[in-house]
Amino acid sequence: MVFDDETRALFQEEVMENLAELDGALLELEKSPEDTSQVDRVFRAVHTLKGACDMFGLGRVVSLAHNLESLFDHVRGGWRRVSKDLLDVAFLAKDRFSAMLAEGADPETADDGGLGERLKALLRDPDLPEASQPPAAKEPEAACAPDSAPAGNGTSCQNWRLRYAPSDPGHLTRTDPLALLDEVRTLGQVRVRCDLSGLPELADLDPDDCSLRFEATCDIPGEDGDNALRDVFLFLENPDDVTIGPVDATGEASAAPAPQPQPAPEPSRPKTPEPAPSPVAARSPEPTPARPAAQAAPTPPAPPVTPAKPVTAFRPAAAQQVAATEPRRPAAPKKEAMQSLRVDAAKLDDLVNLVGELVIAQARLTQLASVLGHPSLTGVAEEIERLSNELRDNTLGIRMLPIGTTFSRFRRLVRDLSSEMHKSIDLVTEGGETELDKTVIEQLNDPLVHLLRNSIDHGIEPPADRLAAGKPEAGTIVLAAEHAGGEVLLSITDDGRGMDPERIRAKAVEKGLIAAEARLTDSEIYNLIFLPGFSTAEKITNVSGRGVGMDVVKRSMDSLRGKIEVHSELGRGTRIIIRLPLTLAIIDGLQIKAGDDRYIIPLSLVEECVELPRERVQASGRGRSIQLRGEIVPYIRLREAFELTGQPPAIEQVVVTRFEGERAGIAVDQVMGQQQTVIKSLGGYIGSVAGISGATINGDGTMSLILDIPTLVASVKSYAA
Repeated sequence: MVFDDETRALFQEEVMENLAELDGALLELEKSPEDTSQVDRVFRAVHTLKGACDMFGLGRVVSLAHNLESLFDHVRGGWRRVSKDLLDVAFLAKDRFSAMLAEGADPETADDGGLGERLKALLRDPDLPEASQPPAAKEPEAACAPDSAPAGNGTSCQNWRLRYAPSDPGHLTRTDPLALLDEVRTLGQVRVRCDLSGLPELADLDPDDCSLRFEATCDIPGEDGDNALRDVFLFLENPDDVTIGPVDATGEASAAPAPQPQPAPEPSRPKTPEPAPSPVAARSPEPTPARPAAQAAPTPPAPPVTPAKPVTAFRPAAAQQVAATEPRRPAAPKKEAMQSLRVDAAKLDDLVNLVGELVIAQARLTQLASVLGHPSLTGVAEEIERLSNELRDNTLGIRMLPIGTTFSRFRRLVRDLSSEMHKSIDLVTEGGETELDKTVIEQLNDPLVHLLRNSIDHGIEPPADRLAAGKPEAGTIVLAAEHAGGEVLLSITDDGRGMDPERIRAKAVEKGLIAAEARLTDSEIYNLIFLPGFSTAEKITNVSGRGVGMDVVKRSMDSLRGKIEVHSELGRGTRIIIRLPLTLAIIDGLQIKAGDDRYIIPLSLVEECVELPRERVQASGRGRSIQLRGEIVPYIRLREAFELTGQPPAIEQVVVTRFEGERAGIAVDQVMGQQQTVIKSLGGYIGSVAGISGATINGDGTMSLILDIPTLVASVKSYAA
């Protein structure tokens, strides 16, 4: 089958989502090996991935997924525990999937590095052989009344007849029939019979083919039992291999045809007499060849239908331990499914750009209505302003994503690096529900990777050193996010060795980055680690030592208009804080005027505006302060900071801002009012300007610069000092 580019793009997106889900489930399972819900989560992710790849004819991927699926089916069945070896192989398989499914890769010719043999070795050697011993018989219980009659517990069942007869060659290399029947048993009360009449002679048996046929009577709670059953067999090569129909009052299937004898997959195989189907369990304890011993993924001796729960640290899933005739508890009412729609990110970016242009046009209309003073025009302008505000908020809300989607991918990074460096490290994430613009999130990956690698390599000590220092053997890295006004604060905190400011200073002097007589605060010394080529590592490794990573972090933060701070205590740990704007597109701003120029202050930083008469302005000095309800607030004059010519008005305005927990005032000539601000870059020709974060276009076509208040105040303070 030939697939177009759009279908292949959707396929790539789907498999990437499944791989991310698999990675997250494996990490959760490593933390909680007894959590059977995570085992089921892994199994579902692999099964979905296998079905999608089978549709595209990726045989090598399907074979690997089938073996991994069988391995976790052993866990679900209760004859294998979740161990480090199993998880290591599962993580390697996930990485192998990523490599095989990467665009441009050829999965049919790539070498798996022995992964397939490791998987087969685990499949051959179960570590809970006692789990295969037959348990005591269990009396069936009534789950619900048949024929849709209400049961005593208020639920109802519909009876369905299921026939599953695999006909495609090589079926067992792609699908495990027993795993599918296990999944059917989780839906309700199920009775399964196996038809052995299609089995060929042993000499003609192909271990890749399935010559068995299965019949099941299923009592499914609710009214959509047929859909639930069809979902189980969604990814079969030949959908006609499964027939499903309701059972009438006589016990026969009214919709599905009677079972017809089917020829063996190979025409040359002799047909055996067809006795009546013998009732056997889905996993029969009899030595029948229901699962050939020589198939592609060898499995341990088949356990019975009702395996006893082994007395081990790991308790198998309850759904896999019940007898084939044991009912399932009534399912809770289903919640309304969330509706979602996939949209190309480029289309969303175009929508945001159009909204930005609409905001500029709306500002122009508002200004025109103010000049003309026509009541009807003013009313229309106010209505357009309200609608554009709502459209802006909704459009930007679509671009907002929880930052936890980025956090989850770093858990694997910490796991692999800590194992490589023989360190024990726990990664704790907080505030994953904090939302941030998708454009910002996309550009956060590289800087956060470098910061985490730096904490793992330089921050967290080896276990022996931690124990000698009276610390726990396992180090901890906390990755947290929170909203703070119009910003998002990201922090990476470790409980490692911390930074030595004297050592950093000496290294900077040695490399000629600062003069030997330079006087720097601890904060300024810590910021030296972001200079290009700076590193305190004694030797170069594949993790650090070349002085490149932290330089990448600084440049990335500059491109995102973010700020980065470093706080450290020798012997106690280090905390790195990143401050990022919520969005890079549109903000609410306060327009002010100084001289003949207009500027924008982000409204999220503004607390209030107060008057400043000329007689209260000191005759000299850039550093000034005002008393505001008993509190002394320092302020700077924008005219002096930007060296503007002309005389200030008799009464200036001080815009009081708050950032980083401190208050600071900006003295301006006039406060003109609030406006929506579409952020435009200054461009590569102008580059970075201290105190300016961007520009915007006003309604009359003129331009206003957007002030970077923290940088502006810091630069004026350092100049005055």
